[in-house]
Amino acid sequence: MQINHHVGRLVSDVNFTVRGEKETKIAYFKLAINDLKDGKATYIDYVAFNKTAELIRDYVTDVGQVVEVEFVMRNHNYNDKNTGQKIYAMQNQVTQFRIYKSNQSLKSPVVQTQVADSKNSEVTDKDLPPYPDFSSNAFEYVEG
Repeated sequence: MQINHHVGRLVSDVNFTVRGEKETKIAYFKLAINDLKDGKATYIDYVAFNKTAELIRDYVTDVGQVVEVEFVMRNHNYNDKNTGQKIYAMQNQVTQFRIYKSNQSLKSPVVQTQVADSKNSEVTDKDLPPYPDFSSNAFEYVEG
């Protein structure tokens, strides 16, 4: 089995639904993944089921939030309700995820920067908030 891994930012609110006789919980969401070659983002759809879907609904809540997903690509097919034709598609099924939230210590420089910007007309590199690193000390994370 091939396991894939992406880190991106949440594009829009998670779409959570319950379907079928077994009341399967499903969460659909989209991440913007940076394309380092040209600086543009690639938008990728993901789906999660049952407990993972519930955790995503509860914790992946802020548009722009940094989310790390581990997923497998699955074939998916269904019959179109209008035409009755069988449709084949690929789904990125999330098996695990991790969210990143800035620690309070990283938020303080942003407030100081806003105060400094209002006093000075020129902004220097020292006035900008620190570039986030993804070490365990810089962010809190929740795994699901």
